[in-house]
Amino acid sequence: MKINTKQINVMQVLPHLNSGGLVSGAVEIAKELVNSNFKSLVVTSGGYKENEILRNNSILEKLPVDSKNIFTILKNKKKLINLAIKYNINLIHARSRAPAWSAYYAAKELNLPFVTTFHGTYGTENFFKKKYNSIMLKGNAIIAISKFIKQHIQDEYGMTKNIHVIPRGVNTNIFSPKKVGSARLINAAKKISLEGNDQIILLPGRLTNWKGHKLAIRAISRLKLKNFKLVFIGDLQGRIKYKNELINLATTLNIANKVIFINHTRDLPSYLMLSDLVLSCSTKPEAFGRTVLEAQAMGKPVIAFNHGGSIELINDNENGILCKVSDVNDLAINLEKVLQLSVYKRKVLAKKSISNVNKKYLTHFMCKKTLNLYIKLIKNFREKNINY
Repeated sequence: MKINTKQINVMQVLPHLNSGGLVSGAVEIAKELVNSNFKSLVVTSGGYKENEILRNNSILEKLPVDSKNIFTILKNKKKLINLAIKYNINLIHARSRAPAWSAYYAAKELNLPFVTTFHGTYGTENFFKKKYNSIMLKGNAIIAISKFIKQHIQDEYGMTKNIHVIPRGVNTNIFSPKKVGSARLINAAKKISLEGNDQIILLPGRLTNWKGHKLAIRAISRLKLKNFKLVFIGDLQGRIKYKNELINLATTLNIANKVIFINHTRDLPSYLMLSDLVLSCSTKPEAFGRTVLEAQAMGKPVIAFNHGGSIELINDNENGILCKVSDVNDLAINLEKVLQLSVYKRKVLAKKSISNVNKKYLTHFMCKKTLNLYIKLIKNFREKNINY
C-alpha cells in the first residue's frame, strides 16, 4: 500500500522552544515535514524559536506540556486528543519526559503510533526517577540520538526492541566556513574584544555546572601561552550565582581578563569561525555532542572529554582530541598542544573534519531517516492496526 503523504500529519510535543539539541531537532524535523508535503504540528509551552516553526509553515499550538504536575498532565492529555482530532494527526512524537506522559496516553486512546526520542541519559539514581523516565520506553519506535544513548537504554532499562539510532545532524547551509561573511565576523570580534594576537578558546553551551566551565578556567590558568581568551557562549538561564562563581574563580586565579561571557547568540557560526579551538568538557557524558559536530563542520579543532557521544564524533588526533574526563592537567596539556598547531596541520584537520561531517552527519540524513520511520509506522498501523 502506497501512502499518500498529503494525508500524513505529524504532531511533535516538546517542553519548550528555546535552546538545546532537543529543540534544534524538532525545528529541523518540522521543516522537513512541510518540505515533504506532510502536515507539521508542534505543541510546546513556547520559546524564542517559535518564529522558526511558523516561518517553516508548521502549525504551532501552545500548551503547558513542560509541567510535571499530574493534574496538568491529565488536562494536557485531553487537549492533545482534541488537537490530534482537529488536525487529523496520524502520529505523535514526544521529545521529553513530561510531555511524553500526556502524549503517550493521547496516542493510546486514539490508537496512533507513538514515537519518543531519547535526547539524554536522564537521572537513574532511584526507583521513582526510573519510573518517571520509563514513559520514554513506551514508543512504538524509540529514537536514540547516538550509539552511546542506545547502549544506555539497553544497560539501564534492559530494553532492546524498537530502538533506532538516528544521529543528530548539522546544517551546512549555516555551519560552513563559506557561509560566514566579513561583516558578521567583525561584529562577533567586537563583542569579544578580539585583539590582534589573541587566540580564542570557545566553550559553547548553556551556563550550567556539568558543562565544565570551572575545569576550563582552571586549565587555562596553567597555560604557558599568554595571548588567548576563553569565551563562554550560551544561555545564562537565570544562573547568575553560577556565573559569579566562575568570575570569582577566574579572579582568584588571576585570569579574569582572559574569560569572556557571551549570552545566547543566534550567530554561533561566526564565533566558531573566529575560534582557534572549541571545547566540550562536560563532566557528564554528552548524549551526542552537537557542539562538537558544529565545530567540525566549521573546520575547527575540538577538544572533548573521552566519554559519551563525543567518542563517536572524534577520531583522536585526526579531527580532534579526546582527553581524560575531568582531568585539568590533561586538558591544559592538550589546550597548549592545539593552540600551537601549525597552519598546515590546521588545514589538514579542517579538511578531515568537514569531510567526515558531510559523509555522516548532515541534517538531511537525520531528517530522511526520521521521516522514513514515520512512514513505516503509519503504514504499519494503517495496514495491520497493530504496534510496530
